[in-house]
Amino acid sequence: MRVKTEEKRQAIVDAAFEVFSEVGFEQASMSEIAARAGGSKATLYSYFQSKEEMFAEFMTAAAQQVIAAFELLKTSVPVRDALASFGKHYLVAVLKPQLLAVRRLAHQAGGRPNGGALFYERGPKRGWQMMAVFLQQLIDAGQLRSCNTAIATAHLRTLYEAELMELCLFGVPADTGSRNIAKVVQRAVDVFMAAYGSTVPAQTRNW
Repeated sequence: MRVKTEEKRQAIVDAAFEVFSEVGFEQASMSEIAARAGGSKATLYSYFQSKEEMFAEFMTAAAQQVIAAFELLKTSVPVRDALASFGKHYLVAVLKPQLLAVRRLAHQAGGRPNGGALFYERGPKRGWQMMAVFLQQLIDAGQLRSCNTAIATAHLRTLYEAELMELCLFGVPADTGSRNIAKVVQRAVDVFMAAYGSTVPAQTRNW
């Protein structure tokens, strides 16, 4: 009787990721994944009932890498420093080749129950909800003006990603070194604070 191991399970997930990234979910076959993992289809099925389940596994794992950046949010430091520190960790995480590949796959599999929606629900959605709570704490502390935190969060996410994400997704050469990421994040935070900083004259906006 074969003994299941976490090491073998991870090897299968890694092999599946390679195949999904190369040929897409629809064209990926259990035979090819088994060959990459160095085992048989029977071994694969002893760990996963289907390639859908396998796809969901690494989507969930990738989502957790995104969540990790949000767990660094702290209200105990000045708002600009907090947003800059988070932004650098966030961009470093999401611009990694593996995370970029997962995002591409999530877009391709957007209509599947265990596809893009699963990745979004378990990663980005949870993370940005944490950010909205964090922004509300900053508003309550008088460090940001009163606003719709869901919209402010969407603006902040877009600002962080504006300069580099699209280039990296399309494989266009881009400077993702730590020094440039720090500059990109600082510009994003500057624009965000210009719009939402507590020194902005208070006015009612239907946003």
